[in-house]
Formats: sequence, C-alpha cells, structure tokens
Amino acid sequence: MKRTTLLSSGTIVWGVIIFVLCAMPSGDLPNPGLNIPHLDKVVHFGMHFIMALFIITLLYKQNRLSWPAILGIAIFFTMLYGGLIEILQASYFNRGGDWWDEIANITGAVTACILYRPLQKEKDKWISRFKNGK
Repeated sequence: MKRTTLLSSGTIVWGVIIFVLCAMPSGDLPNPGLNIPHLDKVVHFGMHFIMALFIITLLYKQNRLSWPAILGIAIFFTMLYGGLIEILQASYFNRGGDWWDEIANITGAVTACILYRPLQKEKDKWISRFKNGK
C-alpha cells in the first residue's frame, strides 16, 4: 500500500473518530475520573493537533506545495472542520457548541504546525538509532 494512501486513510479515519466523539451525547462519553480543569479543551487540542499532523504529513509527502501552503491548508481545514462540528453540536447533536472548543481546535493545529519539523527530526533520530542498533 502506498504511503500516501495509508496517510489518506488515517486522516479520514481520524476525522471520523473526531466526528463520532463530538456527535455523542455528553452523558455517553466516558468519565476518566480526572480532576483536570478544562479537560474537554485539552481533548479538543489533542484531537486537532493529531488531525493537523496527518494533514501536514500527507501534503508534505506529495511534494507539490510550498511549506507555507501546507501549513495554511492544515490550519484552515482543521479550523473549518472543528467549526462545522461545533455548529452541528449546537444545532443537531443535542450538545452545546462551544467556541472555546474551536479556539482549542485551532490552537492544536497551529501547535502541530510549529512542532512538525522538530518532531520529524526527533523521529528520524530514533529511527536511525533503531536501524543502527544503538
């Protein structure tokens, strides 16, 4: 299977996971029993951080776009997708849409854009060490 096909599939699956979790009634979500303030914002940040990483990697592997374009697309798509989910939550999913969740979504995407290259370099170091047996 080509790497871009795998990345495309992963991005779609991750998008479906986000959608399903955000469409579920709040009472059906498991309670992790953690007393972390604004835990839902942390979850939104993390979900969209990962979504942006998928998008950046997919676009980067295609080598057709400039780096700023890749980052812009990742932020825009994440912002649009998260915003649509918040609107659906407020209108159809029997949940409250929260614009602070959208801020967390965007912050997660922007953070992924900032950290992508350093994370990529660190990953490459680990793979090199593993291959060399060090």
